[in-house]
Amino acid sequence: MKSFKKVFTRLFWSENKRSMEWNADEEATFNVSFGNLLIGTLNYSNGVWHFSYSNDFKLQKEILPLANFPSINKEYETQELWPFFASRIPSNAQLQLDKCDQEENIVLLLSRFGRRTVANPYVLCQIL
Repeated sequence: MKSFKKVFTRLFWSENKRSMEWNADEEATFNVSFGNLLIGTLNYSNGVWHFSYSNDFKLQKEILPLANFPSINKEYETQELWPFFASRIPSNAQLQLDKCDQEENIVLLLSRFGRRTVANPYVLCQIL
């Protein structure tokens, strides 16, 4: 049972895992969209993640706000990446990383693997 737990926990990424770290000096911006509609912007700056809805999203009435971000007029901030975005990053097991490998940069992983997911219809695209 203990080995099953060990394997099972490696299949899911957790924002608390030490192996997924990022450089606090780094900055990155991602657009979240659904079809042609810009839903909002995810920004990482000075060690803090920010999410806010776009004006176009605020004006439309067809698509509901994301469950983790219920207020369309609020700018959300956190030091740990929200599960809505973190779930887009494959686990260390799926990436076939050993414990001995270097720490992975979460912004780089989100950029590389986070564009699409089977879990939701939104597209995440880094703005360069």
